[in-house]
Amino acid sequence: MVKALFLLAVLCLVFIQTTYASVFSQLQFIKISSPKSGQDLRAGQYLTVKYVMQPLIKNNVSAGKALKLNINFHKRTGNKKQQQVAIISHGCPVSAKENKYVTYTKKWKIPKSTKPGSYAVDFKELVQLRRGQITAIETVKSFTVPHICLSGETLSSTDYVVRAGGKGANQSIAFAKAGGRVYHSGNFGYDAVWIKDFMSENGVDMTYSRVRENERNGRAFIQVSKETGDNCIVLYPGTNGTYTVEEAATVLESFGPGDWIVQQNEISHGGDIMKLAAEKGLNVFFNPAPLTKGILQEFPFDKVTILVVNEHEAQALYEELGGSKKDVVGLDLATELLRNFDKMQGIVITLGGAGVVARFKQGDQTQDFKVPSRKVNVKDTTGAGDTFVGYFLAAFIRAEKEEYFHRVEVALQEANFASSIAVQREGSMASVPSIKEVHEAMHDQ
Repeated sequence: MVKALFLLAVLCLVFIQTTYASVFSQLQFIKISSPKSGQDLRAGQYLTVKYVMQPLIKNNVSAGKALKLNINFHKRTGNKKQQQVAIISHGCPVSAKENKYVTYTKKWKIPKSTKPGSYAVDFKELVQLRRGQITAIETVKSFTVPHICLSGETLSSTDYVVRAGGKGANQSIAFAKAGGRVYHSGNFGYDAVWIKDFMSENGVDMTYSRVRENERNGRAFIQVSKETGDNCIVLYPGTNGTYTVEEAATVLESFGPGDWIVQQNEISHGGDIMKLAAEKGLNVFFNPAPLTKGILQEFPFDKVTILVVNEHEAQALYEELGGSKKDVVGLDLATELLRNFDKMQGIVITLGGAGVVARFKQGDQTQDFKVPSRKVNVKDTTGAGDTFVGYFLAAFIRAEKEEYFHRVEVALQEANFASSIAVQREGSMASVPSIKEVHEAMHDQ
């Protein structure tokens, strides 16, 4: 059986964090789900609080369990001590003590005696620790803004969400949901143990992943345009920058010819790892994001089997190669890149709302592909590219007995449908559809 190896680290955590409370190791998130942010609270109105618990911390982190959790409703009184109005919820739910992520919804009626003023919700948690430590979790932030912030501009965000993501994690999840067998190798921060478990629960083999107890996880700060759903991303490497060539070499001992390695430009020593994989006969699937200046010197592009880039990354590569032609876009750009990277089998360029173009070759034959985008209601494009990558490679491997160019066509179509479903949802990892959803969408088309 053909295996696919992902040498990538998780880039961000998954839970929602609001301005109402700090998030600690036992309480995974707390959020006021109604009324919505910015709406007035009224006496006699119901307040709905949603929170997720994982009281028992894993043994390889700061082990302990939540003994008590109070959710408080209090009045803000400036610099004075907060005036507590009521305790919304007493104690820690019994079922949450079973080392499982459990979501709770607490509906509470604001007392009719409550006077006008500024109010807030917070929590107080008592944790029994084995190592005498409570770890505050700081995570990747996603802000919804009217439009992508310009240089020197200050914008007010209309939403603030923390979710699971990161290219390595997203693509591993996408590959697994597409029916492939995927191994995810990389380093997790001490604040990301539960996301490692989440990936395992979603079909990703985490045998080759480890937790660094003294390191923070990688993060991405994302702006999402409320107008278009487009995004821009700033990355903090965290444990993604701690992955060593020696670690990769140990993992690669279990893989060989016929297997695939999928890489981006998010982990340390990526170029050296790619060389090791190629030397062992693995096929190399490269998604060079984020595309940094000098990437042609950092990575051996002559070892890449298939390259997937978006239109901006493709243009940047063309310019770094010394390309001087003007208005080289779409298939012309794919042609120029494949001419320079003559050892590659193919190049795929995702064009957002304009669809996908690709150019592949086998022996003396070449073939161009153009797949139009599906017209859907776009909510968030953050995980679309990663969904495309995972689904494309899974379909390409699944169709290995088919005629080569037909394999490419099948993979492009399936990946295009998968990413079109993903953009209709919020988040990155959470937006990846199941293979059943994708096939149903293709059948209904």
